[in-house]
Amino acid sequence: MAAPVRLLAAVAIAMLGSASAAPVEYTLDPVHTSVYFGASHFERSSVRGRFGKIDGRIVYDADSGAGAIDVTVELASVDTGNRTLDGVLRSAQFFDIAQFPQARLRADRFISDGGRLVAVEGELSLHGVTRPVRLQAERFRCGEVTLFGVTRQVCGGDFRAEVPRSAFGMTRFVPDAGDIVTLHVAVEASPASNAAR
Repeated sequence: MAAPVRLLAAVAIAMLGSASAAPVEYTLDPVHTSVYFGASHFERSSVRGRFGKIDGRIVYDADSGAGAIDVTVELASVDTGNRTLDGVLRSAQFFDIAQFPQARLRADRFISDGGRLVAVEGELSLHGVTRPVRLQAERFRCGEVTLFGVTRQVCGGDFRAEVPRSAFGMTRFVPDAGDIVTLHVAVEASPASNAAR
């Protein structure tokens, strides 16, 4: 076999071998993706809320367990059920959405134990500051789901993290309004090329 032919054959074999283990890019389903947060209020109760506008993607290799997450949250979509509080959170006292309209989570380290995803590590950008963040995976699974006769490939999971807001320059009302904010992130995503069938 001539050298160029051997080289092409080697490349083809390598491509075939890697095709079965190729990472898949999943686009977030905004209907089934949510970010909730909570913080203590005078250490007697909790203030809770959510964000309504979330966009992003997940890249995941089911064979190796490697992956990456890139999620953007529109901070103006904050909703605590209290319009006055929502206005305060949007203001320069907290998120300052005029200057920093988005928060972004990027993570490229998926940590598994016994074949089960247990945590994701990366960085959170918020209020003009970027800090490391670790999210505990409460569950994560990929596979086919069928709803109303439509079958599609879905990756999804629930994640939890605790973040000190003061590390992002948001210190207003500390300690009466707690510094530690608990985040609950629920995601569902499907491959962009995965047509319903």
